Formats: sequence, structure tokens, C-alpha cells
Amino acid sequence: MVKKMRYLLIFVPISLGFSYFRDGSIWSFITSALAIIPLAALMSSITDRLRNILGSSWGGIINVTFGNATELIISIFAIYDGLLNVVKANITGSIIMNLLLVLGMSFFLGGLRYQRQKFDKLLAITNSAMLMLAVIGMLIPAIFYFGSSNIKTLVLGKLSMGVGFVLFVTYLASLYFTLIFHEKEKKTFHFSKGSAGDSVRKKGEKGKLWYNVIYLFLTTIFIAVEASILVGSIEIIQEGFNISPVFIGVIILPIISNVAENMTAINMARADKIDLSITIAIGSSIQVSLFIVPLLIFFSHLIGRPMNVLFNLLEISSIGLSVLAINVVYLQGKSNWFEGLQLIAAYLIIAIAFYFA
Repeated sequence: MVKKMRYLLIFVPISLGFSYFRDGSIWSFITSALAIIPLAALMSSITDRLRNILGSSWGGIINVTFGNATELIISIFAIYDGLLNVVKANITGSIIMNLLLVLGMSFFLGGLRYQRQKFDKLLAITNSAMLMLAVIGMLIPAIFYFGSSNIKTLVLGKLSMGVGFVLFVTYLASLYFTLIFHEKEKKTFHFSKGSAGDSVRKKGEKGKLWYNVIYLFLTTIFIAVEASILVGSIEIIQEGFNISPVFIGVIILPIISNVAENMTAINMARADKIDLSITIAIGSSIQVSLFIVPLLIFFSHLIGRPMNVLFNLLEISSIGLSVLAINVVYLQGKSNWFEGLQLIAAYLIIAIAFYFA
């Protein structure tokens, strides 16, 4: 996937040029968006290599940490610029895009080739519970706010910090369960069949550890620079095309930051590896809602631009209905092309609603 997108890296210097000579222009937004796409793909490739070098536990933690780093960086710069509505919209868009569009495309294209694809039902139940926790974390503050006529901003901020802390701790517990506890269980029942050749290969891979770490660090810096240019151009796009910042956050930004990951999920489904497609799409949604959201809440309070978890009615409804829709399909343990088409249709309906919102 990185090889296919490497030609887009030419937009990195181009976007820097537009930023210097025509800061905040429409071309700055377009070129920085095109530059972020290959950089995000490159970051995903590097974290995959680090996972292979460090093993499933530590490598998995690195992979999880940087899995949505592009969205996190874009959101951080949006918070700095006071675009909290864009941040919340980006969170909403990331979740519904993965649940409806990416999984819908995976089920649809995989179903066209293999008619019916089966996946791990037990994993589906676990992921469904995590997604429902995310919905509860976003729904309760809204009920609390709209149900109390004399609610104060200070109280809402404290509530958001509390909810964020609970979500964050739960996510850390899920990491321990999947990456450490579950891994120990597998080692108890399975014996390694390594060879001397494998040992030599692993030493060679470990020799490349620092090379990949430095490469990851530099890629993160470039993404941060491009994210700063992108966020700084949002108001120009809003005025030039008469598009609301919420639509930009819900539809445009998630697609920009997740193109490579989404294409990987779809290609896995077409290769009859639907479990991997689900892991990528659902895992990304869970990470955004239980890990990225708390981090952004903590960061916003730290820099004096507090963000709460009060999402508007359309955002909450979109997330809740997306989780409900995917659970109806997901808990069956199998999928087909028509179910994928229905998920895509649901995403398009939501996208149209946000365009006119």
C-alpha cells in the first residue's frame, strides 16, 4: 500500500511551499491533505515493522498507540485553534466511517467474490460490548446536560474528565487482556518451534529497531507540520465552498487520515481474510472512542482550552445507530454483499444529513 502511495509524497514539499507563500489558501488545504495520505500510510507500515521486530505484546502496544496518530495530531492542532466542533465531528466521523463505510465496503466486495464470509463470533461479542461502552460514554453526558436546566460549564467539564478517565482505564485494561494476558494464555498451551535460522533473522530485525524508531519519529513530525497547515486552512474551505466545519470534520478529515488503513481492510476482505478487516475497522473505532477521546479531553484541559464530551444530537444519534446497525450484522458471525451494501447506504444517509446540518 505504501508503494502505491509513495508518489503522493511529492505533495509534502508542494504543501510547504503553498503554506509559505499562500498560507491558509484552498491549495494549502488540498496539498496538505494529499501529503498526509502517504505519510499516514508510511506510519502504518513502520509500526507494522516494529510489531514484527518487538513481538506481539510490545509491538501491539506501539501499533495501537500510533494506529490513529494522524487523527490525534490533527485534533490537537484543531484544539489549539479553538475548533472544538471540528474535533468532535472528526471523532464522530472516524467512528461511523469505520463501522459503516469501511466494514460496508469490506462486506460488499468480499461478498461479491465469496458470497458469504464467516468470522469469529466471540471476538464480535467482545468488540460489541466495547462499542456499547463508547456509546454510553457519549450519551450519558448529553442526557445529563439536556436534562438539567441549570447545568454549569464547570460541572460539565468535571463530568467529561470523569468519563474520560473511566474510558481510558477501560481501554488500558483491554490492552492488557488482548496483548499480555491473552498472549500468556497462548504461550501456556502452545510451544514454540523456532530454529537457529529464525534466531539469526530476529537478531537482524532487532538491528533495524532504532532505524525504524527514528523513521517513525521523523514521519510523525512531518504529519504534525502537514496537520497544522490543514487545520489552518479549514476556515478558507468553509467560506470558499460554503461547507460547514462539522461536515469537514465528519466526512473529509477521517477519509484523509485513514485512506491507507481503510484500503488495507477492504483488500483483506477481498482476500477472504474478513477477520483482519473487522479487526482493523472495529479496532480503530474502539481506539478512537476509548483512547483518543480521553487523551484529547486531558490535553484540552491541560492547555486551558477545555473540551467536553457533550456531542450534539445528530452526532450522538449517528454513532449510536451505527453501533446498532453493525451489531445486527456483526453478531451473526457471517456477512454477505447485501449487508455490506446496507451499511454503505446508512453511511451515505448520515453523510447527506451532516452536509445540510
